Order: sequence, then C-alpha cells, then structure tokens
Amino acid sequence: MVNPQMEAEQAVLGAILLAPRQLRSLSAWLRPAHFYRPAHAALFEALLAQQEAGHPGLVSDSDVDQLAWVTQAMAAASAANPGFTAAYGHALIAACPVPGHAVSYGRMVLETAVRREVHEHAHRLLNAARTGHIEAALQLTGALRTAIDRLADSWGSPDERPRPAPGPWPLELSEHIVEETRQHEQVLLGAVTAVPGELAEITSWLHPADFLDPGHRAVYRALAALGHRGDPIDPLTVLWEVQHRGTLSGGDITADGVRSITRAGFTGDPGYWAEQVLRASVLRSATTSAGAVRLLSLDASVPAARLLGSALHVLRETEAMQKRWRTATSGAEPGTCDTRPGKHRRGAARARTLAPVPDTAGAAAPSPAQQAVSPRAPVRSTQ
Repeated sequence: MVNPQMEAEQAVLGAILLAPRQLRSLSAWLRPAHFYRPAHAALFEALLAQQEAGHPGLVSDSDVDQLAWVTQAMAAASAANPGFTAAYGHALIAACPVPGHAVSYGRMVLETAVRREVHEHAHRLLNAARTGHIEAALQLTGALRTAIDRLADSWGSPDERPRPAPGPWPLELSEHIVEETRQHEQVLLGAVTAVPGELAEITSWLHPADFLDPGHRAVYRALAALGHRGDPIDPLTVLWEVQHRGTLSGGDITADGVRSITRAGFTGDPGYWAEQVLRASVLRSATTSAGAVRLLSLDASVPAARLLGSALHVLRETEAMQKRWRTATSGAEPGTCDTRPGKHRRGAARARTLAPVPDTAGAAAPSPAQQAVSPRAPVRSTQ
C-alpha cells in the first residue's frame, strides 16, 4: 500500500496535470528536489519548464491545449527519467482526489521533504560525532543549520516556541572513551593545580559542564572560584574549596579523590589538556543534539514548522560549545568571531589574563587573617 507521503506526491502531480493553472500557486516554493521519487521530480521539472515557456495550456481551456499540456509533460519526464511512463502519468491523474486541492497536496510534499532532509543531515552529524571526527562534526553542524534556514525560507517561519526536546537521547559511550576522557580531565586538573597561570584563560572557554565526571566537575569549579577570587591555589586550598561547596557530602568525589588529582603535579601543558576535555565535550554535545533532531524528524506527528523550530533550539547549545572550541583552538580572544575550523592551537598556552586590581577605596580594613595571606604572584609568560 502506498504511504501518505507518496500519495501526496501523486496527488499534487495529478492535480497539476488536470488543472494547470494551479502550478502558479506552487512554483514559488515547491521544487523538484522536494519529491522523493526521481520520476515525480522529473515530471514536476517538466511542468515548470512548460510554465516558463508560456505553454498555452496554462491560460486556454481548449481540449487540444489541455491535452498537449499533459502529453508534452509526460514525454519530457519520460526522456529525463526512464522510470516514468505515459501509463504511470495517467495513474497519477487517477490518484488525485480533488484537483482543486493542489496547494494542500504540495504543502504535504514540502513537509515530507523538510522532515527527510533534516533527518539526513542529523544522521550524518550523528555518525561523525560518534566516530570522533571533530572537524567533520563542526562542518556537519553548520550544514544542518544551513539546511534548516533554507527549508524555513521555503516553508515559512519556524515555530520556535519552547518545548521539551525528545528523549532523553541515550548517549552511548564506549568504556574506552569514558576512561580516556576521565584521564584527560584528571591530568588537566593536576596540571592546573601545579601551574595555575593559565587558569584565567582556560576558564574563559572551558566550562564545568564540559567535564564528564561529576567529581572532576566539582574540582574544576573549585579551581575556577579560587582563580576568580585571586586566592592561592594548591592541593589543600582546592580541597578546602570543594568542601565549602558541599561536594564531599554529595558523594561525587571523596577527599582522597581530590588529593589524588591535585597532588599529581605538573603533567604537561594545561591548555593542551583543556582542549582535549573540550573536544570530548563538543563531540558528546553534537551526538546528543543530532540524536534529538533525528528523533524529531522521524516523528510524522511533528509539523514542519515545529520540527524546524525545535531543531534550531536543540542546536543552539551545540553551536555555542563549538564556538568556544574555535576560540580555544584559534587563540582568538573570547567573544571574537573567528570561525576558522581545524586551525592548530597557537599562542593560547602563552597568553595570560591577569585579574584586574580591585578598587579598595572605601573598603573595610582587612582582618588579621586576611592580612596574613600574601598575594599570589602571577606566573609570567616565558615567550
């Protein structure tokens, strides 16, 4: 049995063959590429060509002109696609329920095309993210966004009213990926504790949510808070900050776990390890977003406008994360528009962002405990 989507393609083509004038209402937004069957696309392209040529069947009610409209279109479609025959053309005419409803049938064809194209782009992005191809994931995210914008131009304004995303999308990570990611996170935290000079720059583009392990996330939050306040950073101060934030009682990490991470010592360039952590987070985000968009596109009950709007909403977080990745790997300052993908990290490890000196005018006198704490000298660049 023919599915409703294919019935819509047959019905709109049959309607145009029977009532050529309706093509004027369709040609502004319906394209041959919107048809799933190549034979249908070939016939619609032939009909558009006849409209462009000013075929008399568009304005004349003469039986001769009407017959010529049908037979010439079928002949052109048959020449362009061997799968199209005159017999099938007459079957299309018979499949049209009401010739005057061509616009409604055309909207059905376009909606199916929207769902199909969004699904194809999301599927490609999902495969790239799952296999760890970061540059392909960046490019395919942009391709999905471009496709959504282009489809929205054909369909109309997307429905961007907030709705819960489908799911949760099951994020399936192999044990190898999980272990590798956790190791990268541990190495980063140990390196930053030993050499905190790059912390200000790293925190401008690496967020706590980028950490897979909740305990590592808590340690990074503690490091970021200490760096933001300009407090000394060492294994004990980090442990104290983690304790103040209630993480030790929450069960995400133990005091011994914090000690083990922060006492590892310098294990390489913190900026490099921060990039590895962000890279893994970008891939996880792309996988989750692509999976959610793919689920939406497979749900025939979701109208096209809602599909496009929901897909845009789902993609925004991934796009923001990818923007941070480009900032990190290009060495550009946060907030600048540098969208060059694939560029190796330059200068980010050497850059230093020193905290501004606070205005102490009118401030309360420091307590004896505060006076006893000597300010931590910034680590200067060796370039």
